Amino acid sequence: MSEGHAHDHKLLARAENKGKLLTVLFMTTGLMLAEVFVGITSNSLALLADAGHMLSDIGGLILALIAIWFSSKPATQSKTFGYYRSEILAGFINSIVLVGIAIFILYEAWQRFSSPPDVNTGPVLCLALIGIVVNVISLKILSSGSKSSLNMKAAYLEIMADMLGLVAVVISSIIIIFTGWHQADPLLSGCIALMILPRTWLLLSECTHILMEGTPSHINLSEMYTAISAIDGVKSIHDLHVWTLTSDHHAMAGH
Repeated sequence: MSEGHAHDHKLLARAENKGKLLTVLFMTTGLMLAEVFVGITSNSLALLADAGHMLSDIGGLILALIAIWFSSKPATQSKTFGYYRSEILAGFINSIVLVGIAIFILYEAWQRFSSPPDVNTGPVLCLALIGIVVNVISLKILSSGSKSSLNMKAAYLEIMADMLGLVAVVISSIIIIFTGWHQADPLLSGCIALMILPRTWLLLSECTHILMEGTPSHINLSEMYTAISAIDGVKSIHDLHVWTLTSDHHAMAGH
């Protein structure tokens, strides 16, 4: 694949990702407003907490869109690699926010377990089921882009975390309806927070590795050194470095 063709392919992929993020942003904003209304009218702190989580999703989606816009800007004399790294920075910030949300959910679950609020579970259950459908559609839209872009992967995990939160709302609502055990809400919320943390930590580690200009995981530096040394005319090689600019763009330098 020629360099020009590869560049055009990356631009097309970013344009497609931008459209996907805008669609999911619109759907998520509508769902968040509905959660705020139903949460207030039904006295559901769990649903209001999920609306707060969804607000962070919206912030993450906007951040991802800004990153795509920045990364499409051309290189300059002061930034010879352009703004590719902005996508990684957005993924890094989003993953930190997700870790913070998970910790906050755990704290809230601990606080609510001793004095769980009474909830009008009917409207809460209906909206949570609708929210799950909306999030499944959003995940389907973001799925392909999340495999090639850490920025899109962070947005995907934001929606995944919110869907898990809605699943917890559904399960806790059903338990409360049939048993009256209100502690089910904070208990399941805490379990969901513990499920969010491992995958988010892996994403944070991956983004940190790239920001620290670590060697890409699929590159064996020793094998590269041997291959370059075997080229006719190469007497020696030193200061060999390989790093990642963004998810689909790597660089190498050496003497």
